[in-house]
Amino acid sequence: MLVQSAAADRNLLFGILAVQMDFVTAERLIAGMNAWVLEKSKPLGAHLLDAGALSPDAHDLLQALVDKHIEQHGGRVEQSLAALSSAEPICQQLADIHDSDVQASLILAGGATPRSDRHATVAMPRRPPPGEEQRFQILRPHAMGGLGKVSVARDKQLNREVALKELQDRHADNPDSRARFLQEAEITGALEHPGVVPIYGLGQYADGRPFYAMRFIRGDSLAQAIDRFHRQADAAWSGAADMLHLRRLLGRFLDVCNAVEYPHSRGVLHLAAACSTAT
Repeated sequence: MLVQSAAADRNLLFGILAVQMDFVTAERLIAGMNAWVLEKSKPLGAHLLDAGALSPDAHDLLQALVDKHIEQHGGRVEQSLAALSSAEPICQQLADIHDSDVQASLILAGGATPRSDRHATVAMPRRPPPGEEQRFQILRPHAMGGLGKVSVARDKQLNREVALKELQDRHADNPDSRARFLQEAEITGALEHPGVVPIYGLGQYADGRPFYAMRFIRGDSLAQAIDRFHRQADAAWSGAADMLHLRRLLGRFLDVCNAVEYPHSRGVLHLAAACSTAT
């Protein structure tokens, strides 16, 4: 337990310095800390590298900086955390991570308890009890992928239908699957394009299973539109109506190409499933 706590202290020190030096954004750090909570065998820096949030040279520079910072404070990482300046804003944003090691490290950095008391009682953020009403009410299943499943759900706060994506049951308790799922949500949430379905929010159930809500796109898929065209069109595509429908279908295909090209231009691959193709 002490080893895990020391790892959390070092990871938090690494993350705060990364944000202060403008190597990563606060949002990327929060996503990285959530990934570390799910897989503590890997340090925070490795999670940030895997997510593409940190370059290898910046990672190595931060590692050396963390080592030097700890060395200058007597070789004690908790003293390094306590000596950080201007750490309160990012610590406040990390306060919603439901993990006792992270919360204990945040107290060292935030000064909420005597910094010399490593085993002081930690006030954990409030979590909804199992019977408390949840924001998203699942209405019906919608689609299934390789890792996740999508349902149509009602957002009770805003009274609207959304697409709610969760891990499939067989992947729900796998740390690697959870980390991949969170990374997918983070990357998709950073893409702003008319053809990429926007993400409304990321959360987790009481047992730690993650989910995220997206805009629910009504209409048929491009595959369905192509199939309908071939079923309804004249065999020779000789009619004016057929040609008009073909031009519309090609327009939708170009929309998909543009939507896929956008994440490619940002260094993101294999997000075609997140592209909107509905009319």
